[in-house]
Amino acid sequence: ESPQAMQQPQESSQATQQPQQPAHPAQEPQEAAQAMQQPQGAAQAMQQPQESAQAAQQSQQAAQEPEPMRVGDPQILEQLEKEEEESCQPGQIWNYFRKNYAKIQAFDYTGGCEILTIKPQDLGLLPRETWIYGNNSFLLHGYYNYRYLILVKLWDPQGDGRYLLGVPGHYYSNEKYMASMFGFPNFVLSKTQPTGDGRFGYWYTDINLGH
Repeated sequence: ESPQAMQQPQESSQATQQPQQPAHPAQEPQEAAQAMQQPQGAAQAMQQPQESAQAAQQSQQAAQEPEPMRVGDPQILEQLEKEEEESCQPGQIWNYFRKNYAKIQAFDYTGGCEILTIKPQDLGLLPRETWIYGNNSFLLHGYYNYRYLILVKLWDPQGDGRYLLGVPGHYYSNEKYMASMFGFPNFVLSKTQPTGDGRFGYWYTDINLGH
């Protein structure tokens, strides 16, 4: 019994020698970092009202600035735009062409038609959407062979009429393939055929003379 009694004090002394470890040693740096981040968040919260106030001040200054004075008379410009719109109406464009370009009787149409001869450079007088035909290889090839193109108006009693752009050519399968590939899928035979040739006519496509 006396040796056991002597060991107990030794155990108690060992217990007193062991240092006490903190309950959560890893959490202290995290808590310190969070404490450091809180002032930054507060600073950002303070910056937001300042930024919104600056934006409001800038927009107010822009609203107060007077608009620059326009040079010239805007009413004259509006009148010129109106005249341009009126001159670009289908009837106005066609009337200009029929007064200045030669007519031919290339083919007949049941409702009546009028056919004019033009050149590739004349396409620049038509609405802008038709300008793409100015660089059309099939159209240019036909023009260099026959030295003219046709601009056609098919009369329509119930409307403004139908407008066509035509390229002279012959109705062969290989030419049909090329014409369709370059945007001229339709063909009409000419009233007058060259001697020994019954295939001459015009490859054509519909065009719009309005805006």
